[in-house]
Amino acid sequence: MKSASAKPQRPDIAIPEEAAGRGPIIRGELRSIHDRYPEMLAQFENVAPHTRKTRIYFFPTVEQAKRLFQASQGPFSFEGTFCRLEDVVETRLAKDIWLKPPSQISHKEAIYWSQTSGQVGSLEIKTRYLSGARLDSRRDHYPAWFVARRCFALQILANHDEEEAAEAAKYGFSRPDVFLTLSDGAKAFVRRYMKCSHRGVSREIIRSGYSITVDGYKDPATAKKDVDALLVLASFASRERTISAHWSHETKQEWSGFWQFNFGKFRKRTDREDPLIRRNREEYRNFFQRAIEVYSSSKHQALLDSAIYALMDNDQTLETSIARLFSGIQGALVFATQHPLTGNRPRIGTLFRTFTKAHPGAFDDLWPLVDKGRGQRLYDLRNAIVHGEAFSEADWLALSYAGEHLRWHLERIILVALGWDIEKSSVSKTALSLFYAHWKWGEERDKLNLRLKKP
Repeated sequence: MKSASAKPQRPDIAIPEEAAGRGPIIRGELRSIHDRYPEMLAQFENVAPHTRKTRIYFFPTVEQAKRLFQASQGPFSFEGTFCRLEDVVETRLAKDIWLKPPSQISHKEAIYWSQTSGQVGSLEIKTRYLSGARLDSRRDHYPAWFVARRCFALQILANHDEEEAAEAAKYGFSRPDVFLTLSDGAKAFVRRYMKCSHRGVSREIIRSGYSITVDGYKDPATAKKDVDALLVLASFASRERTISAHWSHETKQEWSGFWQFNFGKFRKRTDREDPLIRRNREEYRNFFQRAIEVYSSSKHQALLDSAIYALMDNDQTLETSIARLFSGIQGALVFATQHPLTGNRPRIGTLFRTFTKAHPGAFDDLWPLVDKGRGQRLYDLRNAIVHGEAFSEADWLALSYAGEHLRWHLERIILVALGWDIEKSSVSKTALSLFYAHWKWGEERDKLNLRLKKP
């Protein structure tokens, strides 16, 4: 029998073997705005650019585990460092970690073991090369690399890789690479992203997304900002949202990779819905080059981003969608007119009249936005919605037409603001003339107007 004063010989923490496949064990600090846990051991699962759920496992001491049990539920961030090789130091910074309850935390247990786990919302990995042969063998300059989700615009702009070019050449097809000029003369190339998957003993290579390579950049933060702008514009032109969930850049001394997780799935553009820009590679390239230049030199970029996201949101009721599109139009007009924001946002009527004065006739075929001289305005419908007007099932067609006209207004405003000809888009007068909502809106507006006027 053991004496009462004898101390247990078991460790306070249980650490799985690295062979478990979760990656290396690193030592660092888990922290939130309220709590800090220095000398925390952690282990990451394998990370890939398209991983939706990445796990991080923590192995606290007894005292740390007791504090974690009483701590707020996060979010936490974890920063740790380890030496992957003799001359390579790796640092990982994981943000947005939400802890789950530990398995066991009572220090009075005969055998103490504790594990907490969290879902990583973002992860940054920095690899630093120390003096030695490995550093000497590295190049002085490397391109920045971005992985983007699929959208129609990237599909049109994508250049062939060597394998695709060789296959096309067998049948007598070839096409030159295209690139987009970004800030400081940097060049962006779009290609299909190659991903290897292992199934049993076979090795399959699939093209599961798109990559954007930026050469000749001077500052990685500027390159990231430019690519983010490119993807917002690509979402607009494609009528389906895309983002970059993973990107990396490197110098001779350091490699940095960034991952973002848990965006969920974005709605895909349906086969019945055309992209906004014509299906022509040269026109897409010209549109993006012009749009990037205007966007980069303009004020109120965040307002334009919000306006484009309003176009992407299709999961709202008709009434909510109309109110949000109207707000998007107001923001897009501020961007288009470059109106200074020194106090309250200017009224939409003032902005729209300033815009149409510079671009007459751009909206003559649509349901009037603010013009009182052409009957009930979309502005009146928006006011009825935000002031609590109740609409019936009989009003559905009129509301749906109103939503379409607001979307067409907004898309035309953005196109003109970015320096693009409306007639080279799917919201030209010719293209819209094929839709019932374009040439029968007057009848539905008049029916809705009569009902709203009833006491």
